[in-house]
Amino acid sequence: MAIEVPAILNVPPLLMPLITKLNDYRYFLIDGGRSSGKSQTVARLISYLCEQKKLRIVCGRETQNSIEESVYTIFADLVRAFELNFEVSASKIDHRATESAIRFRGFREQGAINIKGLEGVDILWVDESQAITKRTLDIIIPTIRKDSSKIIWTMNRYTENDPVFRTFRNRPDCLHIHINYPDNPFCPQKMIDEAEACKALSEDDYNHIWLGQPIKAGDDLLYTSDEVHESAKLEFIQEGTHKRVMAVDVARFGEDETVFSIIESYNVSQWQMIFQDFWRNKSTMETVGKIVELARTWELDQIIIDDTGVGGGVTDRLGELRLPIIPFNGSEKPANELYQNKRSEAFFRLKELFGLKTIKILPDPKLYEQLLAIKYKYMSTGKKAIVSKDDMKKAGIKSPDRADALAMAVYFKDNALNERKQSDYQLPSEYDMAEVI
Repeated sequence: MAIEVPAILNVPPLLMPLITKLNDYRYFLIDGGRSSGKSQTVARLISYLCEQKKLRIVCGRETQNSIEESVYTIFADLVRAFELNFEVSASKIDHRATESAIRFRGFREQGAINIKGLEGVDILWVDESQAITKRTLDIIIPTIRKDSSKIIWTMNRYTENDPVFRTFRNRPDCLHIHINYPDNPFCPQKMIDEAEACKALSEDDYNHIWLGQPIKAGDDLLYTSDEVHESAKLEFIQEGTHKRVMAVDVARFGEDETVFSIIESYNVSQWQMIFQDFWRNKSTMETVGKIVELARTWELDQIIIDDTGVGGGVTDRLGELRLPIIPFNGSEKPANELYQNKRSEAFFRLKELFGLKTIKILPDPKLYEQLLAIKYKYMSTGKKAIVSKDDMKKAGIKSPDRADALAMAVYFKDNALNERKQSDYQLPSEYDMAEVI
């Protein structure tokens, strides 16, 4: 029989036991994929309870660098949507009548675990709890000891041996619910479409992101040997007007290479590397001069410059010369929210082209080696991230400069289809390094 509840408690039926059996358990473990309604349901329940009586709520996660990384926004949106009697401040939410307090915090601060202020909590909600370490878990549990206190874990499990999942899934005092987006009647059609698109590209990604399944052990190398080597063997028809994009991964002094990588297309879908060059221990102005020479020689439609670090000076000078440049900052927000940053998205776009067999690369053993060393990981938010250059170096792997240049070119390849013609920008009338510098 259907249970009549206030509008704010209109949640997916599979999650109704969180409400109806709240007094029967101390722990609640809710796991599953994206858009399943986990966080929304917990926030609605807490908001409703705080309107009934005075409660002290803490919403925590392993790390929280800013309030934006918490579930604060979910509560703020609910307050507005249901006209709840809360005062929403910059970093906290308080009920005006019951004096209930909702706070947001990270448990790990500057490498140490901080549990200050958790002793008197009525409800602790740990979102993204797949990121909670065993050490943090062992400290949190005995700290929440108030009579009738509750701990709610929401997560999209990352590993088979997740500490929270392993600890609570079979405890008699824990209600465990697994839910995915097909179980959520309130899941927006847009998210259903996203799930289906993800499934079409990668069954493994779909199973983890949308169905909440842990990632298979060893699934951290982005490219397979077959993908990389088969790409070099492809043959494309070269007829019509070409479009050319060059990406430059900029280095200055040391072992890292400055890499110049050009890809070309004679149609909308098929691209191939036609040129790659590199050097070490050159000044940024020498790099500018070489880019100018390559722009003229290859009649480039678009030039992508690694704009982080020393690359910023290269970008600035090329801009003064009115070359068709796009600065690339790999740490910036990506176009697709499935990825942690632009660099990660660029490498996954290259992965997609490998799968579609629409990118041909040069037969360069060092490029092969670098591509096959690229690893990815899932962040606690469920976003995919490429392992950084610094982390690769710490593991004894040299900087994948040639792979980075190729990924940057692929990331902006579509911009060249509608960009300026060669005649729309000017170069120095003669290739004179002094003039360029």
